[in-house]
Amino acid sequence: MAYNKFKKLVQLREELGIKDTMVQWLPQTIMPFAAISSFLLEALKEASTEALTTEKAKSEYIVVPIIKELRRHNVDKFSTFSGFEFNVDKKLKLTGYCDFMLSSEMNRAEITAPIFCLIEAKDGEIDKGYAQCGAEMYAAQIFNEREGNPKKQIFGCVTNAFSWCFLKLENKNLYIDPNYVPLTFTKPHEVLAVLQWILDESLKK
Repeated sequence: MAYNKFKKLVQLREELGIKDTMVQWLPQTIMPFAAISSFLLEALKEASTEALTTEKAKSEYIVVPIIKELRRHNVDKFSTFSGFEFNVDKKLKLTGYCDFMLSSEMNRAEITAPIFCLIEAKDGEIDKGYAQCGAEMYAAQIFNEREGNPKKQIFGCVTNAFSWCFLKLENKNLYIDPNYVPLTFTKPHEVLAVLQWILDESLKK
């Protein structure tokens, strides 16, 4: 069973014992992101002229440039894995490919120390991605524990490129922030500020 077979939150509750709660958990005040690079602004300007009608297009023209921008401001702090197979537990049906996963370890050919899972909303509807993202986050939690590198929190995000919903997993409690963070072609700042906050929290010793 691939992660994308988890389509409803009830599956997480019944099959994995994960309790979901819709609650604002992101801080109300997050430090503004550092100056946005001309590379990102130009990429988003070009994206505004493209036909962003598919997940692939939104991923290539918006999501990937956002992750690259985060990387520019955090050199040697994390690795990005796109479309990698992440088979953690076949019995729990935690297998399959992840859209994007960030790891706190650098220069690795395989996923190690996952801290953040990002998936693209199916049919552009963010709520359809909650369960899949939660399953990937739980797999990341199990993986880290098995590797002797447990994380107090695993973070995640479901996005249709223009709205970003952030999730947090602590033990078997999945918190979904109902306040979607908006992104426009000229104002990616708020999304990047949240991603930076999540990265900083994940890398705390």
